[in-house]
Amino acid sequence: MDNSRIWIDSHCHLEMLKGDLNDNLEKSFQQEMKLCISIGTDQESNLKIKQFCKKFEQVYGTFGFHPHNASEFNQEHLDWIRTEVINDKKIVGIGECGFDFYYNHSSKSDQIEAFESQLDLAVETNLPSIIHSRDAESDTREVLDKYTNRGLKGVVHCFTSDLDQAKFLLERGFYLSFNGICTFPQADTIRQVLKYMPKDRILLETDSPFLSPVPLRGKPNFPGNVSIVGEYVADLLGLSVEKLAEIVSQNTKRLFPKIQYEY
Repeated sequence: MDNSRIWIDSHCHLEMLKGDLNDNLEKSFQQEMKLCISIGTDQESNLKIKQFCKKFEQVYGTFGFHPHNASEFNQEHLDWIRTEVINDKKIVGIGECGFDFYYNHSSKSDQIEAFESQLDLAVETNLPSIIHSRDAESDTREVLDKYTNRGLKGVVHCFTSDLDQAKFLLERGFYLSFNGICTFPQADTIRQVLKYMPKDRILLETDSPFLSPVPLRGKPNFPGNVSIVGEYVADLLGLSVEKLAEIVSQNTKRLFPKIQYEY
């Protein structure tokens, strides 16, 4: 492996991958992914991620409730997450949490309550939040404005909004994460945002098993494909692949300081 091309997949869902997890991770390492962060979406996934982090040195995790599952979220879950993130050195953030008004699997009121409860916990524990925002730009702004000057930090993952939304988030210190969608032919708005981005705020992800990049679109995704996204973004930004890999690795470790893995 060329150690100058080491990628971090900052957002994947290992418990959703098809096939043997050992095989998926080994294949990912062969594609120059060095470590990944598996993101919690409900209590079942949180528990699985806890076990993955114990078993695999190069797997880190976050605990949270996705807006699809906000109606299931309760105080007991919040208290459990608080205890776990304080005591488990490999759980590096809170989320994913936020809004999804495309599918509306949970009511808006439940999504707001779950989102704000998890953001409050992120502030309390001084951990980054992983934010999901789909068809919810103005509502996301309204919630995040409540946290101005409260020390909230985090990343809006799978960023697909416009430049105005990107500027709003960047002004508040957030990172933005990009995945295979940026390679799609109709993704000109996302590419515009990428070209505008300060280099020290860019994260890369796969969101696997979803959103495989071109030329694998429509096929199951896996963490190693972060290298394909990275090579595409490096070319788009006029950077060497090695330089972008270094930048993204530094950015990810800066946002998630609990990551102590050395390579």
